[in-house]
Amino acid sequence: MKKIIFVAIINTAILTSTAISAESSMGDMKEKAVKAAIEKAEGGDASSQFALGGFYYHGIVTKQDYSKAIFWFDKAAKQGHDKAEFNLGCMYYDGKGTPKDFVKAFDLFKKSAEQGDAKAQLYMADMYYNGNGTKQDYQKSFYWYKKTADSGYPKAQHEVAKMYRAGLGTNKDMAKAKEYLNKASKQNCGDAQYDLGKMYLVGDGVEKNAEEAKVLMQNAYLNGNKDAKIILDENKQETLPTYEIKQLPQ
Repeated sequence: MKKIIFVAIINTAILTSTAISAESSMGDMKEKAVKAAIEKAEGGDASSQFALGGFYYHGIVTKQDYSKAIFWFDKAAKQGHDKAEFNLGCMYYDGKGTPKDFVKAFDLFKKSAEQGDAKAQLYMADMYYNGNGTKQDYQKSFYWYKKTADSGYPKAQHEVAKMYRAGLGTNKDMAKAKEYLNKASKQNCGDAQYDLGKMYLVGDGVEKNAEEAKVLMQNAYLNGNKDAKIILDENKQETLPTYEIKQLPQ
């Protein structure tokens, strides 16, 4: 025990004695890291350009600067770097460091999505659905939602289910709607659990099952869907937060 205390005291002394020099050298280390990244980026390395854009975007290692982030993401995007295309698209979409421009955002998301970036695919689906930056097209929206859904994204799975239920951009198919709602529900998507619960509650496309509806509504509420509480209250369910999350229907 004494040995451990002695070692700890020595370690503390060492740390104390080096604290000032470590603090003063941290700035040098950051400066060197940025300089090294800039050298590679200026040499045309797309990965370094992308990384440097991230440094400036998040304020990592260097001061946050959206204009410089755009500059370096753009450099990498022009070389076909899918993550840079996506990040730059987000900056145009959100208007960070530049005025909002849905048309430019859409073009960048499209390039990234076609290279397989699932997040870009989700943005594509949303933009086609809402007609942002492009002409509204439910069929193309469905295509991109489904592509993302089949990659495992619960939000996309929920959107695919809604489009199957409504016959929007695809043929109406309640069995498929249930399938995708189940997938999203099992990933704790509260909105999907709520929609599936309503289907079981009223027998919409499935056999009516009040118990399954109850379980789904309880889970939906616990996962943030406030409308589920209204349904449960209407059916005289109480003490919602104490309900145990149960196995969802297959």
